[in-house]
Amino acid sequence: MITFEEAMEVVMKSARPLPPVLVRVEDAVGRALAEEIRSALDMPPFDKSAVDGYAVRAADVKPGRGFRCLGLIQAGKSFRGRLASGCCVKIMTGAPVPAGADAVIMVEYSAESGGLVWFSKNAGKRDNIALRGEDIKKGRVIMRRGTVIGAQHVAALAAAGRGTVKCGRLPSVSLINTGGEIVPPGKPLGKDRIYNSNGPMLSALLKADGIGAAPVIVRDEHKKLRAALAKALKADIALVSGGVSMGDYDLVPGVLEELGVKKLFHAVRVRPGKPMFFGVRGRTLVFGIPGNPVANFMAYLAYIRPAIRKMAGRPDFAPVFLDGVCAAAFEPRTPRRAMMLSTVGVDARFSLKEISNNGSADILALAAAGGFTMVKENGAVKKGEKAKFISWL
Repeated sequence: MITFEEAMEVVMKSARPLPPVLVRVEDAVGRALAEEIRSALDMPPFDKSAVDGYAVRAADVKPGRGFRCLGLIQAGKSFRGRLASGCCVKIMTGAPVPAGADAVIMVEYSAESGGLVWFSKNAGKRDNIALRGEDIKKGRVIMRRGTVIGAQHVAALAAAGRGTVKCGRLPSVSLINTGGEIVPPGKPLGKDRIYNSNGPMLSALLKADGIGAAPVIVRDEHKKLRAALAKALKADIALVSGGVSMGDYDLVPGVLEELGVKKLFHAVRVRPGKPMFFGVRGRTLVFGIPGNPVANFMAYLAYIRPAIRKMAGRPDFAPVFLDGVCAAAFEPRTPRRAMMLSTVGVDARFSLKEISNNGSADILALAAAGGFTMVKENGAVKKGEKAKFISWL
């Protein structure tokens, strides 16, 4: 049996980045850039008006002087010719400033009378003009390799002329739930059956990481399980919930061995999640999680999400354990590392409080929680003491 930290380390060493792929910029949120992005053009690409108003020569604007308006420039249009002294051109926000003009006066400070335009405010050079290249010069690096793209980055990528970017590829995941007693939610529930809660939960967690994987339910029968696992092993990650403990119908480890999966560990000194299986076949990672929902959830945060992120080339792949302060005592009384369901209060500091539960199958306790507080083997944490925790808030 290995420690919790050793298990995470083994998984991380086994997860290898996948070859990058081209992704449309609007679909790249959450992906890691696999290239350096340089701007293909100046931004703005020309001197443009920052307001609706009138383009003028700043030196011409004096109290009591009227200007002849030569026309209107809309965004996407341009003015032919050069602006002469004593003339102005009405201009819309984003339109290119005409040659000869060096300022724009906001429309609020203008009035038309007698065929002329009069201004109630003087102008200074470059007033209300966004100069070519003042935001970004052509060729400038605007995003580094390894940047995890957020929605806030998409506009910059698009404005730089990029329709697609090279990103780390998300791994394909096959998701299997074992057990003859589980039924998909929404279907009629027969005698001695229960609804499949692990499958939809894991599917939702994967979806949050950009991966689509529908759960496949397989009975604890050797032939059916072997066929399902053989198919699952074609994915980058095979994720199996249930059937990995030591019972008569826990067939998964044996079948995986038959299919050529190399076991790297099959027991972790942690609660929940002791009978956790992890192995590899070629570049495929194989996770076998005990069938209780809380163990499933914890395993996803500690092992599976980090592996997905590393395979997708993200630099922030390691699970993040934060420091909190215990609002009440944590006394797990176990020789294993305890990962205890907790509420997480967000004030000036993280405040942690254990959620009373009936074990790793208590789905209501999981629904009420915001994190797992970590307590060392045979240990306890007193009220007011610090503790590490991992959260999904």
